[in-house]
Amino acid sequence: MATETLRKVDQTGIKVGQGTTIVLLLLGFVLNSWLLVGIVAVSQLLSAFDAPFAPYRLLYQRVIKPLGITRPNVIRDNPEPHRFAQLLGGLMNTAAAALLLVGVPTPAWVLVWVVIALANLNFWLNFCLGCWMYYQLHRLGVPGFTQSPVEG
Repeated sequence: MATETLRKVDQTGIKVGQGTTIVLLLLGFVLNSWLLVGIVAVSQLLSAFDAPFAPYRLLYQRVIKPLGITRPNVIRDNPEPHRFAQLLGGLMNTAAAALLLVGVPTPAWVLVWVVIALANLNFWLNFCLGCWMYYQLHRLGVPGFTQSPVEG
């Protein structure tokens, strides 16, 4: 583990993003809305690239935290695996929105439900499959996957 690259991650912020993803994708499914799936995709992709104006970040930092709805839960962790997970979800939802736009709903909704299931897995059981994949790619020496798991 490279101690100098270890940072802290606010798990509550991550949970807000997961919960928002779940709610918006479920609503998108019920309303058969490619637009809601697209909004989630853009939000996830902006989070993956650590954009300061990422909607999930803004929701947490400017609304949820100031109102005291939840408390920060800052832990020693690497943000890269979480961003990788957001990237995977964003890519899946981008593909789903595109498929919905061209009239191919079944594989689109399968992708959406995979993201919903994985977001729930992380939200409720604290298991991030994207993070696990990131660390496996690091272990295999794949370029770009530079962080090892935090020991704790």
